[in-house]
Amino acid sequence: MTFAQSASSDLSQDPVFSTVLNRRLRYPRQAEWSSVYGRVFAEFTIDDKGHVQDISILNHSEKGTYYGLEPTIITALKKLPSLNLRYTGSYILPVSFIYVDYRQKDKPFVPKDTLYIQDLAGRIALKEIKIMGNSTNSRERILSAGKNEYY
Repeated sequence: MTFAQSASSDLSQDPVFSTVLNRRLRYPRQAEWSSVYGRVFAEFTIDDKGHVQDISILNHSEKGTYYGLEPTIITALKKLPSLNLRYTGSYILPVSFIYVDYRQKDKPFVPKDTLYIQDLAGRIALKEIKIMGNSTNSRERILSAGKNEYY
């Protein structure tokens, strides 16, 4: 049986890491318009100079790529500045794109995707980041506003 690394210092709590990702991660417009939600697991390493390297998606899907979930995460991770050297290692970052459809009594659609234990081997699992999307900016609302009618 394999286990994830135990974090000696929690990268999830690092102000540079959390602030930059929270500013850069947004619900992709195409996914929001299409009511698409999901959980994406990104894998990356931090090298001995503090740079984020080897970014990949562990649960790659055509849907996630097409609607912009996966590219959004990859772009945000690539734009991280150099991090503290104490964070050198391999990581898994779970990002949930949670969709709230206000036409369905505000019921959020929360993704339930998971990873197998062997996917965690030798990596530090970080705290999940949750990105909220909703139907108030949906395509129907934008199109109906242009026609001056209700959706």
